[in-house]
Amino acid sequence: MPFARRRTGMTQHRTVLFAVAATITLVAVACGDDTVISGGSSSSSTIAPDTTAPTTTAPEPVVVLTYATDGGCVVLGPNCPTFTVWSDGKVELRRTHVEGPAEISGTISADRVAQWFRSVQDLDVAALSSEVGPGTCNSCVDGADITVTIELPGGPVVLDSTKLQFDPTHPVFAALGALMSEVQSVGELPIRTGN
Repeated sequence: MPFARRRTGMTQHRTVLFAVAATITLVAVACGDDTVISGGSSSSSTIAPDTTAPTTTAPEPVVVLTYATDGGCVVLGPNCPTFTVWSDGKVELRRTHVEGPAEISGTISADRVAQWFRSVQDLDVAALSSEVGPGTCNSCVDGADITVTIELPGGPVVLDSTKLQFDPTHPVFAALGALMSEVQSVGELPIRTGN
């Protein structure tokens, strides 16, 4: 029977070794060891960091300029144009004082709009008025008056042709005129008679 005892002893010894190995493995896993032993070689597995770039959305387009004509062009029908220019270059054309959707839409270069918009960031209306002089009521004699509203970050700035002269030789009005040549190229309102 010594053989049977020895065999039982060896079996118990193997059982103890197996239990110790299993315990070490469980302890290693519980402690967060990420080393994997396979076939006598070890390899380290790591979780790759998320390198996906965060999604960025372009800012929503906003109105930067409204150029409204009023006066004699209202006679016999609402034929005065109002142009609305957006930061993305979109242009909408409506009849002044007429609610509803734009009658004509188009686009110009967004870069061109941005370039002009940067040029008016520090616009000082009081200084501009003293440089160009007072305006004239053209609509008083069946002409047209112009109201330009520039939507600056600090609030809207209004240029009114009845209050200051729209001198085309002054840099501010020269730049505005150049921009409006492009804006007006999107279309022209058909003449309407009656309301």
